[in-house]
Amino acid sequence: MPVIYWTLGEACPVPLEDAFIIVVRYVDSISIAEIERAGTKLSGVAWLLDDDIAASVGDRDLPLHYRAVMAHFWLRFARRLARVTSEIWAASDVLADRLAQSGPTHRIDPLPEPFALPREREEADQGWVRVFYHGQKTHRTERRWLRQIVGPIHDRYPNVCFEIVGDSAVRSLYKGLERVAVRPAFAWPDYLERSRTARFDIGLAPLLATPFNRARSWVKYLDIARFGATGIYADGQPYDCVVRDGENGLLRAAQDPAAWIEALATLVEDLPLRRQLTSGVDWPASISTPPALLSLFAKDSKD
Repeated sequence: MPVIYWTLGEACPVPLEDAFIIVVRYVDSISIAEIERAGTKLSGVAWLLDDDIAASVGDRDLPLHYRAVMAHFWLRFARRLARVTSEIWAASDVLADRLAQSGPTHRIDPLPEPFALPREREEADQGWVRVFYHGQKTHRTERRWLRQIVGPIHDRYPNVCFEIVGDSAVRSLYKGLERVAVRPAFAWPDYLERSRTARFDIGLAPLLATPFNRARSWVKYLDIARFGATGIYADGQPYDCVVRDGENGLLRAAQDPAAWIEALATLVEDLPLRRQLTSGVDWPASISTPPALLSLFAKDSKD
């Protein structure tokens, strides 16, 4: 079964007759016009939503530029796309429940290409304990919140170093912490490539209570696993469906800095526990996949 990637801003590279289109978040004027023209000739259109675009418009915790881009898409294209969509694929339970009245809605979980689990990788040099947080621009609230966690651990343990993704504002926020590296955001192919060569010991996945965050998926569990680490995760949705506290990571109250400092200190000090949790990092036992996507996989295996 051929899979063709259609880049926004360009005409579709193949005829659309009998095609099943998966729209990942957005369309633009070119793509929506072609989809509308194809109409009933299509075998289906799935709209995959891994973020709550509608909630982003009014969430003041998000960057203004991001909110403006989302508002432009939502006001200009969302209704047109909804009219031609045959089913919605939602990346979290919260999002699926919210969109259920919009038409046929199915849950979809992250399904990455296989990568080496932490226990399958060579152990990192134990001279340093490497901690990271790779939340990007929609996680600026978490970046600020983590400063009160990173600071005390940085000062208490000279063998701990940190990496965080961010811009000049993040560099200013973490200024004075000499073992905190602030890196610019990676393009996805570069991020994947780096995950194969770089290794960390502990990943952080906080998630504060904001309108946009309520519909997040558990994809950061996979990001932490990619880099060979175990993690500390915000307790509750979405992480409690993939993280078993004390087995493949730690779950801590989402907005309790003291609990996070204690958990991180424990993992820094207790190498056997860290190894135990890292060896427990596994593929989620249950993955939600839309029936239409399963049918496409089945057709592909027959071909």
